[in-house]
Amino acid sequence: MTEQAPVRLTSYCQAAGCAAKFAPADLELALAGMSPEDGAGFASSMESRDDAGWIELGDLILLQSVDFFTPVVDDPYRFGQIAATNALSDIYAMGGEPLTAMNLVCFPRELDLGILREILAGGGAKIAESGARLCGGHSVRDSEPKYGVSVSGHVDRRLLVRNRGARPGDALVLTKPLGVGIITTALKRHLAAEDEVEDALDAMTRLNRGARDAMQEVGASAATDVTGYGLLGHLFEMLGPDGLGAELRRKAVPVWDRAAMLGADGCYPGGLETNRSYLEERVSADGVSDHELLPLYDPQTSGGLLIAVDPGRVEPLKAQLTERGEAAAVIGEVTGGPGLLIVP
Repeated sequence: MTEQAPVRLTSYCQAAGCAAKFAPADLELALAGMSPEDGAGFASSMESRDDAGWIELGDLILLQSVDFFTPVVDDPYRFGQIAATNALSDIYAMGGEPLTAMNLVCFPRELDLGILREILAGGGAKIAESGARLCGGHSVRDSEPKYGVSVSGHVDRRLLVRNRGARPGDALVLTKPLGVGIITTALKRHLAAEDEVEDALDAMTRLNRGARDAMQEVGASAATDVTGYGLLGHLFEMLGPDGLGAELRRKAVPVWDRAAMLGADGCYPGGLETNRSYLEERVSADGVSDHELLPLYDPQTSGGLLIAVDPGRVEPLKAQLTERGEAAAVIGEVTGGPGLLIVP
């Protein structure tokens, strides 16, 4: 009997993971004019661009978020892990604790249901690790496999962290290296094997819970998780509406070694170009080469937290992150004027 070749999940999709997100400019056009009515207790809206929707319930804040996407790896169990970890991240970015989760599934008829069971098992493992309770879900047939999770969580109002509130002079701290969009594109194009990039893939399955705990222990001005719009896109979302900017030191920004090499060789996702087109007029980077800038635009899937913190709290934050086994890269600082300056 001829042994059947393993199914390559990434071959079933045009774009992988968060690189499949709508372009920022397209999303702005689609949402133009849509402003929901204010209601008692509702503190977030589509204009606020918070990582999760939230509503005040006395001293408690209820958080709600949803994320799903196409496969970034061929291993179905690992894909499930990454997708669930990514979905949980929005709750952690706001200082919250996940409570409940519901699966979202799109699945082709031609794929064996055993693959779907593995995807759900991987997602379920990370949901259980987070302490949340899986309550059900929804499924539809589709030409591309997609998986994700809707997550509800909560946080004490005193511990809520938003992606707005950074102040000039605040340090910017990043908790995971960049470049997973480049790496997953290389996997899809057969330019890398999963066992060659295990460190990056493992980071994609690492919950941002430890980073959340460190941030709460020290106190942060603002925070967000770095996902589909890349480091610079999410940084602009954090600072731009308040007329603030940032100066980043390129050499201080951690990037996976393999991603740096692949990007320099021209391997990167289409979402990177989309992010760059949207942001490049807001970015000044004299003395920094184009290939060195690529990871800063790279769409991340299940990336780390980007934390704005008072300069006097930087060392305590680094210590708290290190104690929890998290990366703690101080990559720059918030500035008083608009625009993003990248220096060598």
